[in-house]
Amino acid sequence: MDKNLTASISSFEPFLRQAILRPKRKDTIRTLVFTFLLSILIFSWEIFGSAQSKSLALLADAGHVISDSFAFLLSIFAVWISDRKPSPKMNFGFFRVEVFAAFCNSILISGISVYIIIEAIDRFQAKHEIAPDSMLVFSLGTIAFNLLSVWLLKRIAGDNINLRSAYLHVLSDLLGTLAVLVGAVLIRFVGWNWIDPLISLLLSLIILKSAASILKESIFILLEASPTHEEWGHLKKDILEIKGVESILSAHTWTLTKGIHASAFRLQISAKADSNQILKEAYEILRGEWKFEQIYLQLEDPKTTQAIEGIVAKTLHDIDSEEWGHHHHTHDHPAHHHSH
Repeated sequence: MDKNLTASISSFEPFLRQAILRPKRKDTIRTLVFTFLLSILIFSWEIFGSAQSKSLALLADAGHVISDSFAFLLSIFAVWISDRKPSPKMNFGFFRVEVFAAFCNSILISGISVYIIIEAIDRFQAKHEIAPDSMLVFSLGTIAFNLLSVWLLKRIAGDNINLRSAYLHVLSDLLGTLAVLVGAVLIRFVGWNWIDPLISLLLSLIILKSAASILKESIFILLEASPTHEEWGHLKKDILEIKGVESILSAHTWTLTKGIHASAFRLQISAKADSNQILKEAYEILRGEWKFEQIYLQLEDPKTTQAIEGIVAKTLHDIDSEEWGHHHHTHDHPAHHHSH
């Protein structure tokens, strides 16, 4: 094997060894691209239908569909980049890209929904003539397109927060278009023109609720919220029951992306404890029972803890408050470290 290639693999090995590499689904990108093109078609269809029928409900659906188009673009980008392998700079890989994409999607659809709500309220105050026959034809066509999009995305959504957000987009569009169809029938046979802004208002409120759920989840992930905060007592008990573990000096649990959790524990162990056995049991508990994919454990006997805390205390004492959080190298590197 080429020496340069061997050195390259060796330099990246620590990052790849700790990485969570999810199984690649070959049809994910292809499906997202197809649904993106389909959403552009639906958007054009509904914009034309709204102009022909003067229906705000169709316009509301078109607004949601164009947000779907952006959602699919973000999802395509997120799926592509999240599969990139970790590097010295990006040690955890690119899982957070899909969380950020879901965050952007939820804000986008919330903004469009708020606009439709304002427009619907305005229509309650001023009467608008609607062509129910055109509204009926275009809503039926949209339902057919949306059914195809829902079927395609349901196959790949799973527990991926980003793909799930895209799936919720098209699912909400399908439900919205069904409501538009009902409204068209009522306007056509009963003459209830006010049903059009009412459907638009209700549709937007439902979409806002779904968007808020995704927004909340993505924010919690981006802010490193603990996925086990409600079960901390149980998790703490499991760790302390391991023979040789005396206390938990520090604990962190967080989420890399939807369904992929990490944990880091600094454990005080007794001086004569079997550290290898403790590591084995701790990994079995954290990986097997608690489903943490990334696990970091630091085992310390009392002397080691005292020495570490002495180093930390001395370091903090020497650093000015303005320098906290900055990384400084004060040691020299051998010249060969920088040679190629």
